[in-house]
Amino acid sequence: MKALLLRMVSKTSFALGSWFVRFVAWWIATGYFLFRPSRRRSSILLYQVIFPGRSPWYSLYCAWRQFHSFAGTYADRIEAYANKDQTTQAKGREKLIEAGRRGTGGIILISHMGSYEVAVRAFQELGLRLLIIMGERESKQVARDQRETLMAQGIQIHVATAQDASPFGGLDALKFIREGGFVSLAGDLVWTDQRSLAPVTFFNREMGFPAGPHLLALVSGAPLFTLFTVRVKKGKYELLLSAPRHVKALSRRERNAAIQKSAQDYAGSLEAMVRRHPFQWYIFEPFFPEVPDEQKGASIGPPVQAAGREER
Repeated sequence: MKALLLRMVSKTSFALGSWFVRFVAWWIATGYFLFRPSRRRSSILLYQVIFPGRSPWYSLYCAWRQFHSFAGTYADRIEAYANKDQTTQAKGREKLIEAGRRGTGGIILISHMGSYEVAVRAFQELGLRLLIIMGERESKQVARDQRETLMAQGIQIHVATAQDASPFGGLDALKFIREGGFVSLAGDLVWTDQRSLAPVTFFNREMGFPAGPHLLALVSGAPLFTLFTVRVKKGKYELLLSAPRHVKALSRRERNAAIQKSAQDYAGSLEAMVRRHPFQWYIFEPFFPEVPDEQKGASIGPPVQAAGREER
């Protein structure tokens, strides 16, 4: 149904212009904000942690901005499929190109910011072989025709389930990297076994972030890149790619510490990016636990992170 609606809106926009798809997207976002209280509340709680000490009205305003910012990415996507102009600036891609030329492959650690499809198109322009690992819920959020379009363009997609023996998609991902390919995984949400978590400090809270991407970097020996996709304005995006880093451990005893350090480095980068672009972190389900009124302003104990995103 979602894929059909997306195609209908896209075809109508061809005839009426891009204003139509943005008009529809704005109202859909407004409907979700007004009539999906669980998602609205999750968003409000998110911003209460990001902006502690601000009023509840400010958190509500942030949630409104987040919902409509997300709608803007859908409008940009449809415009891109309609062959409208879309500009993407990539910063730091030189090291990624170098890794591609050397055939070492790599891990690209992404977040739920901006639009992953913009990043995918940028990778294609660089001629990189790419494998995207998605969680089950994430795969449902990407319409089937969109996945088929990506696969037709040479992008491989693996859907990881809770039953996967490996936290990063099995031996296929490791083989893909060793053949010179790049594997893309999300680093901010858990979509497989809850036991595969690395403890990090994030917005002054003790969290568990996915350990899989960092373990994959350790096992493969390939460089790990952190990528953020930021929407600068309508139809304009910026890709921010970190310098490569290697996750190394001299012994099995040091392995957990190496994975934790890599996860903490990523958590610090994500926190800085969220502070710069707070409305572009598209988390719409409980991420931080709600703090009781009597504990607000006091020290916060270790929470449990929710696994995966609610289907949008």
